[in-house]
Parts: sequence; structure tokens; C-alpha cells
Amino acid sequence: MKKKRGEKKRALVFLAALLAGSGAWAQDAVPSVSLDEAVAAAGVTAPNIVVAKANLDAARATFEQVRAKNGLSLGASGSYFHEGQVGDTSSTTAASVASSSSAARGGLIGENLVGGVTLSGPSTNVGLSAQHFFEEGTSTDQVTSVGLSGSQTLYDGYLGGRSAALVKQADATYRVAQVTYDAGLKSVILQTRQAYYTLLGDQNTLLVRQAVLKQATENLALEQGLLQAQRATPLDVLQVQVALTQAQLDLRTAQNSIDTDRRRLSALVGWPIDRQYAVADSPIPDMPQQTIDDALHTAYQNRQELRTLALNIEAANVSLALQKSQYVPVVSVNGSLDFAQDWSVPGSPAGTFTAGLSIALPPIIDGGLLGAQVRQAADQLSALQVQQDQQRQSISIDVQNALFSVKDTKDRFDLAGQNVQQAQGVYDLERAKLAVGLETTLNVLTAFSALVTAQVGLEQAKSAYMLAIVNLNNVMGL
Repeated sequence: MKKKRGEKKRALVFLAALLAGSGAWAQDAVPSVSLDEAVAAAGVTAPNIVVAKANLDAARATFEQVRAKNGLSLGASGSYFHEGQVGDTSSTTAASVASSSSAARGGLIGENLVGGVTLSGPSTNVGLSAQHFFEEGTSTDQVTSVGLSGSQTLYDGYLGGRSAALVKQADATYRVAQVTYDAGLKSVILQTRQAYYTLLGDQNTLLVRQAVLKQATENLALEQGLLQAQRATPLDVLQVQVALTQAQLDLRTAQNSIDTDRRRLSALVGWPIDRQYAVADSPIPDMPQQTIDDALHTAYQNRQELRTLALNIEAANVSLALQKSQYVPVVSVNGSLDFAQDWSVPGSPAGTFTAGLSIALPPIIDGGLLGAQVRQAADQLSALQVQQDQQRQSISIDVQNALFSVKDTKDRFDLAGQNVQQAQGVYDLERAKLAVGLETTLNVLTAFSALVTAQVGLEQAKSAYMLAIVNLNNVMGL
């Protein structure tokens, strides 16, 4: 591999010689940017990444809201009120104060302090309340009451509770957003690499065009000298002038391509589009050694489409189970415990308790609503599974095609290097014959044009190979 690269570099020696001292555009004239620098910047400042980060943050906030709504919450409350006399009063008892009705207390006069703590969730409710009463005008007539109540859903048709299913669905949706963000980041990096290699290829092409212009200028001066020495005809000079004009036009086009490529790369990365820089040369990647099976295995694991479909199928399974749970009765237990102590009356606190079981049956007649909802959820799941199979087939085709493209462009790149060597040899031979009068100017120009075409083809083949490597990594989800 190193030997072949050395041969290609030697085939380009004439370009370096032509550019020496020419004052032409060179990479050193502006700051240089490496591929790693461009990729790193794109991951932070690229407009698409900024938008993707905002979307990911919004998805995370939505998931946190769903999780909070379907989780436990703890609350507390407190209040004070004065209770005055209405009509005749009767003796204070613990049972009367424990009641929440003022009338049941016989119109007592006094101060009330009330507080409570509640722990609630989709399937659980626990409440603890306390009240203390001071009768007005006396410090000994005080009553304290405490109440504890709770309820718990034992089974609602979904193992772990329907609220847990909703959290699972929200989690799957959030993970889809994460996969989408990762895919967006990879896409930006892919586009940045493509734009970088395109600009690099056009930079190298510009060097070729500058060398061609310098050589065409020297050829014109040579022909004009030969014309004065009556060793060339005006037609020979005209032919060289045409070649010079063509070289000037090609150089102008190459410069415009670089300006356009640089602006596109800057827009992708998030830099000012008028920023001036050159991209540094990048090593030619080695030929990938993956087999088709290895490449497919990598693609099936990493491709964003398959990862998204897997998460959507996970959420669809939960949705189907939720719909089926509507057919199942909801079983709950509940209970309460209340105590009250009248501190002016000796004895233990008075208390009551309740305990019970409740069963909520599914609708007996619903017009077929539940059945339709179950069928809809099942159809959505089946559709996603079909899409998953189709996507795997599509990825298989993409990977096979990308592997072929890498091998094909690498072979064409090697062939382009051989074409340059051949064209260089022909051009050198034609120039030598012209110097001793054994060849015409037209033949030399033809050989020179073939050499230029081979040089440009080499740069294009190099870019095509690099882009094929980038595309292979893309279809494998890397």
C-alpha cells in the first residue's frame, strides 16, 4: 500500500515544480482546519444539533411529567378556626369533637387546630389527619382526635398497575427521542465529513488547475519564441492561446467551487459562512475488512430506524396489554382508623375503624368499544412488526451496495493513479520529441490535456473513495 502511494506522489511531482514560485493560491495562505476540528465543532454548534438538543430536552420534560403524575406524592395541610355558640350547648364529649359537623358538637365555643398529611398515587392513598380543640373559657376542656385512612388497588388488569404501563410508554417515547437525537448527530457528522472531503478534493483540483495555467502560460511563451525563430506557425500559437484561455476558465470554475464548498461546510458546522480557511489533507482510509455478515450485524444493532421501531413495538405491546386490561375487574382494599381523646374525662381514647374490599367490574354493555380498541392496538403492533422486517431488508440492500461501492471506488482510485503515471510518461515523451523537432505542438497539447484529465480524475477518484467509506459507516449506523 505504501509503495503504491509513493508512486502516486512521484507522479504528481511535476505539479509541485510548476507551482514553485508561481504565487498561486496555496493552503498556507489561510488558516487550516482539520477534519477532527470540523467534526468536533459540528457536534456543538451545528444548527441541526442545537434544534435536536432542544427537542430532546422537551421530550425529557414530557417524560418527567408523566412519571410524576403516575408516581407517589406527599402533601400536607393545616388550618385554624374559631367555633362559636349557636343555641344551647351540651357537654363536651370526645365523640362530638371528633365529628366534622359543628352542629354535632352542640354549638361548642372554642379554638380548633387542624392538620393533615396525605400520601397519594395512582393505586395508593394514605391520609393522616389530626385536630385539637380548646373550649373557650377553660384550660382543662380539650379534645384531640386523630384519623388514619387508606386505600390500595390490588389488581387492575395490568401487572404492576396501569400507571406503571403509562410510565413505560412515556419512557419508550423518550428513548425514541434519544435515538432520534443520536441519529441527528450522526447525520450532521456524516454531512460534515462529506462536505469536508468535497472541499478537500476541490482544493487539490485547484492545485492541478493552477499548475495547468502555469504550464499553458509557459507553452505560449515558448511557441511565441518559436514563431519568431520561424520554427512554429501562427496556427501553433493560436492553439496554445486557446489552451491557455481554457486553463484560465477552468481555474476560475475551480476557485468558485472551493468558495461554494467552504460556505456549505461552514453552514453545516455553524461557522460564519464568510469565514476564510482551508481544510487540511486527510489520510486516505484503508480498505475496510468487514464481511457482509459483520457489516449487517453492525447495521442491525446501530441503525436508528431499527432502534426506533424496536422501541415503538415495545410501547405498542404495552398499549395492547393496557387495552386488554379493561376487560378485567379492578380490585381494591380500603380501611380507616379514628381515635378521639377528651382530656377532661379520664379514660382511654374512643375509637372506630372500618375495613373493606371493593371490586369495579368492566362495562357489561359498551357497544363493542373495548373490543374495537383492542383490535386497533393489535393492528398497530402488527404494522410495526411488518415495518421492522421491511426495514431490515432495506438495510441489507444498502449495506451490500455500500460494500460494493467501497471496493469499486478503491479499484478506480488505484486505476486513476496508474492513468496519471501513463499520461505523465506520454507527455514527457512528446515534449522531448518536440524539442528535437520530431513532434508537433498539437500532439504535445493533446498529451498535456490527457495528463490534466488524468490528474483531475485522480482527485475525483480519491474523493469518491473517501465518500464511499463515509457512506458505508453511515449505512452501518456508525
